Order: sequence, then C-alpha cells, then structure tokens
Amino acid sequence: MMEIEIRSLAETPFDDVANAFLEAFADYGLTLDKVSLAAMLKRRGARMDLSFAAFSGGRIVSFIINGVGMYDGVMMAYDTGTGTIKEYRRQGLTDRIFANAQTRLADAGVGCYLLEVLTDNAPAVKIYTRQGFGIEREFDCFSASRQDVVDRLSRKANADIRISEATVDDICRYAPDFFDFSPSWQNTLQSVRRNPEAFVCFMASVDGEVAGIGVSETAYGDITLLAVDKARRRHGIGSRLLLELAGASLLQSVKALNVESSCVGMKEFLLTSGFSLSCRQYEMRKRLDTPIR
Repeated sequence: MMEIEIRSLAETPFDDVANAFLEAFADYGLTLDKVSLAAMLKRRGARMDLSFAAFSGGRIVSFIINGVGMYDGVMMAYDTGTGTIKEYRRQGLTDRIFANAQTRLADAGVGCYLLEVLTDNAPAVKIYTRQGFGIEREFDCFSASRQDVVDRLSRKANADIRISEATVDDICRYAPDFFDFSPSWQNTLQSVRRNPEAFVCFMASVDGEVAGIGVSETAYGDITLLAVDKARRRHGIGSRLLLELAGASLLQSVKALNVESSCVGMKEFLLTSGFSLSCRQYEMRKRLDTPIR
C-alpha cells in the first residue's frame, strides 16, 4: 500500500474533495450531490485551509472538513464532515488526521473543537471520546411529509396572524430574544448569514408587534429556525409560521434538525404537527490548548 501523507485541503480542487466525500459516505445512504455538498459546506463555514486529509498516491482516502467561526462566544472549529473510503477504514487514519488538525487549529487561534455524532454510532463516539471530546448536549432530529404538515396546520393555524417575508437582518434583530435554547452550529444566525440567498425568512406579527420568526433552507426542506415570543405562545403563531415554512419547501419532505432534547415544548409541537423522530445526536466538544510560544 502506498505511503499516507496528511496535509491541508487548501490547494485541493473542490471536485477532488467532493468525490472523496461522496465515496466515503456512499454506503451510508447519503443523498447529497456536489451542488448540495457545496451549499452545506458554505452554510457551515468550511475552511479548506484548516481542513485536512490523508492522501495515498495523490488521492484523498480519509478527511476532516472543518468550519471555523465564533460559537458560544469562542472561536471554534466545527467538524462538518469526517469520512474514510471503505478500503482504508480501520487503519487509524481518522486519529492521525485529528491529531494533525488539532495542532494546526490551535496554531490558528481556535479555542475549541465541536462536532455532532449520532448517539447510536458507538464506534464514532468511541473515537471522539478517545480524542478527548466530551458530550455537551443531546439533540433530537425530526422529519415529516410536507403535505401532511400543511394539511394538519391548515386546519388549526390562526389565519388572523400576519405573516410577512423578512430579511436575515430582521431575523437577527428579533430571534435571540425568542430562543429557548442556543441553536446548533448549522442553525445559528451566523450560518444563515453565510448564504442568505438560500433561505426564506418569515416574521409573524400580532397587534403590530413581531411575535415570532421562521427561517428555512427551501431547497432541502430544512426548518432552520422557528421561535415565538414567550409571552405570546399557545395562540397559533408557531403553527402559522411552520405552515409557511413547510409550504415553501421545494421537496416533498421537511426536516427539523438538532432540537435540544431538553426543549420538551418544541418537540411536542413538532410531533403534533406531523413530524416524527428520525435520529438523535450528541454535540461533543473539546478544548484546544493554545500553543506555547
């Protein structure tokens, strides 16, 4: 077998990265193509100069693609995709890339490393724990038929609530006051700002005051943000916003990813709106030591 070289993806053509990504996840039932992969990486703030891969004969055989940005008040790296093509698995390549990545990220001033992993993916959880990551919180992910959601909510949503399209700036002005939990990396306002043309934004108004916000990435049926003023809940505002968001989806299905497991109210609302639990994830975090100069 050829010698393995670990290096940055800074000079690697996107097509090579995309081919490796799609091959690595081919047996996981992933439905991404190159266009949707590019959109995902943009939304998640991918930095190819701070992403790393194992190369064999010039070919990417294992990789970690990192997003970098402020999160929870810290300059953080987010593992937006870790994969190894089938014939190179169980050779310790992920450990080697992580070791390289963490040193380079710390050198670049990144204070923490963040990732998400399915709770039932025991081998991956074991790898990350061995690398020093600890579980920060747990997320629930939901999916539904778009038409089922529209049908259910059309019968009960309050038609008197005014819904208007909004800008990302509008959403950023009001959303933080309405949140019950801090959004996960890909659902933050910063992530929406990275690719605003991909999202549709709505505001709900009652008596001339903003009472709720909703954001969706329509091409992928992703309900990114949905929040209602705590003082105006249980008046159909969330249902009206979700109806608009589901109706705007360009897919036959919709999803709501990374709802904090402790947020019982949001989970019950999604379940009664036609969603079902699709998976659970851990958010894991590791502090990176600042290198000594």
